[in-house]
Amino acid sequence: MSGTPATLASRSLPATNKKVIDLLLTHDPWGGKILDLGSGEGYLSSLIVKELLDRGCVPLDKHLSACDLFPGEYGVEGIKCDFCDFNSSLPYEDHSFNAVCSVEVIEHLENIFHYAREISRVLKTGGVAVVTTPNILNINSRLRFLATGFPLLFDPLPLSSQNPQDVSGHINPNSFYYLTYAFARAGFGEIKVHTDRLKNSARILTLPLYGPIRLFEKIVFHKLRKKERQIYEENLGAIQQINSSRLLLGRTAIIEAVKKG
Repeated sequence: MSGTPATLASRSLPATNKKVIDLLLTHDPWGGKILDLGSGEGYLSSLIVKELLDRGCVPLDKHLSACDLFPGEYGVEGIKCDFCDFNSSLPYEDHSFNAVCSVEVIEHLENIFHYAREISRVLKTGGVAVVTTPNILNINSRLRFLATGFPLLFDPLPLSSQNPQDVSGHINPNSFYYLTYAFARAGFGEIKVHTDRLKNSARILTLPLYGPIRLFEKIVFHKLRKKERQIYEENLGAIQQINSSRLLLGRTAIIEAVKKG
């Protein structure tokens, strides 16, 4: 079975996948090996294949691996998709990859710390992880949580079904800070946040609320700085991004992290 971006279904917006490719381009992993972690039908894989072919990086399976809970759905010619339950260990040896991409996977998993450690394990030193998840810190999501207790794109879940496609829905809403914390604990540095696009509705909602948000932020973190100055200073880089335009307005949170030596 073969497929191209035009024929393969994507579990995320094309803009999200394009941003992942843009981030990979800044790290130039094409001569090494890339892992598409949670590949689905292979939409992102097909974009990676195009970049590999443009650079003459063949055979393709030397430079790209894919894995998914449902590998039979994968449709990129020349690439084998391995079975993987991401709540368990990844089926790869230590230090196997120069880059790991995981698009809209982490919100389906029970343990984000295990997931971050496994990505770190299979990455080479200096390798990059690019991980995307719904941005629960955009203003739309914050207001939805205030009203209902559910962030945007997260809803009540079935309690009776044992079908893995039912019980592995969006079960784990992860905000930017706790993602960066998990990846920092797993041995990553240079952790940055990006987004795929800014939501127009979020721009409108933020206008009247931005002043009160920043005022309350100042009060809360002023207290933290007085009470736990070391913790405040260790986390200052992440704290300063929590109310950035990328997180207040962005649809998707995209984490870029480099594995430390």
